[in-house]
Amino acid sequence: MTLIIRKLSKQGCRPCAAIANYLAEIAPQIAEEGATVTEHDVMIERALLEKYEIQSVPVLVFERNGVEIARLNGLVGPDEILDTLQYAKEAR
Repeated sequence: MTLIIRKLSKQGCRPCAAIANYLAEIAPQIAEEGATVTEHDVMIERALLEKYEIQSVPVLVFERNGVEIARLNGLVGPDEILDTLQYAKEAR
């Protein structure tokens, strides 16, 4: 099973920076769940705005085996990120 958390953000976005800090803080737990984090700057990878239908950043997209299972929009804390990761891992 492949679990990926896609962090979609842009330079100069304070909530995006806060999420980056949270992800760094919980990196051991993310790795323990077998997930990886990929970071994307939507100003550079503009096609992602349309692909993921993004209106604002930050957005965390939780994918399992290439399929979106869950998504978090806006500034969320480490506990919510880990809860959503667990959901993405176990959802049917």
